[in-house]
Amino acid sequence: MTFISLTFFAFLFITILLYFVTPLKFRWFILLASSIVFYAWSGFENLLFVLITALIAYFFAQRISRIYTNPNKRLDQKTRKLKAKSTLFVGLFLVIAALIYAKVGERVVSSLNSILSGEHIDIDVIVPLGISYYTFGIVGYMADVYWKRTKEERNLLKLLLYMIYFPQILQGPIPRHNKLSPQLAQGHPFNYEKLCFGLQRAVWGYFKKMVIADRFAIIVNQVFNNYEGYVGFQFIVAILASAIQLYTDFSGCIDIALGISECMSIELEENFKRPFFSKSAAEFWRRWHITLGAWFKDYIYMPIVVNPKLIQFCSKFRKKFGTRFAKNIMTVIPLAVVWILTGLWHGTGIDYILWGCYWGIIIITSTIFEPEYKKLASKMHIDISSWWWQIWKMIRTFLIFCGGRLLTAPGDIKVTGEIIKRIFSEFNIWIFFDESIYKLGLDRKDFWVGMAAIALLWFISIQQEKGVKIRERIASLPLVLRWIIYYGAVFSVIIFGIYGAGHHSSSFVYMQF
Repeated sequence: MTFISLTFFAFLFITILLYFVTPLKFRWFILLASSIVFYAWSGFENLLFVLITALIAYFFAQRISRIYTNPNKRLDQKTRKLKAKSTLFVGLFLVIAALIYAKVGERVVSSLNSILSGEHIDIDVIVPLGISYYTFGIVGYMADVYWKRTKEERNLLKLLLYMIYFPQILQGPIPRHNKLSPQLAQGHPFNYEKLCFGLQRAVWGYFKKMVIADRFAIIVNQVFNNYEGYVGFQFIVAILASAIQLYTDFSGCIDIALGISECMSIELEENFKRPFFSKSAAEFWRRWHITLGAWFKDYIYMPIVVNPKLIQFCSKFRKKFGTRFAKNIMTVIPLAVVWILTGLWHGTGIDYILWGCYWGIIIITSTIFEPEYKKLASKMHIDISSWWWQIWKMIRTFLIFCGGRLLTAPGDIKVTGEIIKRIFSEFNIWIFFDESIYKLGLDRKDFWVGMAAIALLWFISIQQEKGVKIRERIASLPLVLRWIIYYGAVFSVIIFGIYGAGHHSSSFVYMQF
């Protein structure tokens, strides 16, 4: 059961109804029951897997807390800290080992059996729904208990709810215990405005997913799955379509999740902030998958930066090579670790590892050589504050993103290499003028419906970038006009959405991570 199915709509209606007719102090239990049903729909063995993870996190967080509060006066602060750290590491090892096993266990076990038996054997390994998202959430929870940023959860069921809260389990956003758990446990009264705003945001998410993402996915699948038959600008179109598809698919799912949650007055963290307005790669990742970037910053980047051994290591370079060199080392090491891990989070294949290196190199070099870039722009008499230069920087960042999509969208790094060769094998720019662009999977009508939807998305994004609150603006309109917009939004999804036989609207791109 995913967000795009009649079963889910019935499930959601019943959940919201039961939530608001149940006494406030028991409403968290309705959320838990609904989340268990939603999660078990993908298989009861998945629920067992996540329950074991919850038990591990619950036990080790409780243990860390008891170490800190142990009345034994013979345990000084340093000793307590060391015992708590060793306990944290054991807990993290068990939780992360489960994630690694789910990610690569099937291939490793199959390879070992093939070597031992001399023949290929397929082994099925359970990959629980949303494992990357709830694992990062629970790792952050245990680390925050260790750092005393949040209190340990004494109710195992509430910890389980924090892990598998159904709106966010498919694709995030990645939760923080001290922000989400109190909201889930609190119980919220009915709020008509939040219900309306939540439904509006969910409909906008369905529009992005079904009208734009699933439409342009047809081009992406057609070209990349049959790459031997295409050359030149046909791949350029497919890469651009892939970039649009990924953004509207992922952000559309997040809009649905945040909208559903808002209906019950529960606020999830924003995960996107119009990333295609970014003027640099670093800014792009502050706007794209925001909770993942924030997670890596808080739990990987900062612990490395403040590590005494790294500081001591860099101080030696400072004496020999100067402050800037040492500062660059301090920049390179944590960023390199973060981006290698980011690549591995997305996938364990060589394509995702190279993708992580690709983004890491771009961000590291742009950070290190920023003074040289400014000097070069000054020598070339470029006004870096001019509007045309800002537009160019946005286009450049979008093209960098497209380059990253070329590494991963084909699904195989060898295919990516072949596609790059075929891009430069023929300069067939005429496909934009001889109507052959309509032979890439979408006919004329569907292609221009997609382009019109992108234009609408772009217009609304510009308004939001200017600070316009679209939903509040709609709410201020006269009743008739307001409902015309509501009906228009819903029926645009029903009429122009891509679904039915041969299409898989129920799946989301980031569900695989």
